[in-house]
Amino acid sequence: MIELNLESFFGRMDYYPIALIGTALLGLFGYFLLPKEQKKSKAIKLSLWIVVLIAFYENLGGLIVSQGISNSWVYNLFNSHVATILFLLLIKSFLKQRNHQISINVFIVFFLSVSTVLHLKGISHYNDGGEYISFLNTVLILCSCGLYFYELITMDEFLEVNPLREFSFWASTAILFYFSSSFMIYISFTYLYTNHPDIFWMVREIPRIMAILCNLLLCLSIYALVLKAKFQVEIIHV
Repeated sequence: MIELNLESFFGRMDYYPIALIGTALLGLFGYFLLPKEQKKSKAIKLSLWIVVLIAFYENLGGLIVSQGISNSWVYNLFNSHVATILFLLLIKSFLKQRNHQISINVFIVFFLSVSTVLHLKGISHYNDGGEYISFLNTVLILCSCGLYFYELITMDEFLEVNPLREFSFWASTAILFYFSSSFMIYISFTYLYTNHPDIFWMVREIPRIMAILCNLLLCLSIYALVLKAKFQVEIIHV
């Protein structure tokens, strides 16, 4: 039986896992305050699941590595697969056109099929860096964001609304910036850690900061509804 060294885990914690736990607790508390009907919103539930999931797997990964065990499988499973699907479903909840929603379903099936083949063929091992899968999920998510922004500038339904007041706009923008700024770093982590550790420790802060900002914005969607329900104050439309 493996005995966990919690002292080592807490000794290694920095601002990142603590901030993620904070945003997850913030999101759960806000969701608890929502009226029953608003808790049924797909965008709200997916936002909460993403915030809680990221806090969970990042801290799980930190716990595992603090015990001297490789934690790459944690990121390959949760970050590269589960979180990817949740992000795709969140973007799908913003889309208006039926064919674009179907495209997201196709993206999910394609992603799961290709990643399964890569694992079965041994091209991408569950405990390696997962560069191929990280590249694939990033491309699909960026394409999904492209579908949303295409609708934003072409559909008459959006012409009469201020995109700066729409949660879907800010969430899609945050997801776009997070994945576009992070995927080159993720797929080069192994190379940088092995050959240029000084650069590795510097650039690893970029996806960490973007993840915190993205989670905070997803929490904002929950509290926007709380403010609207409790105080009739509308910050953004959800």
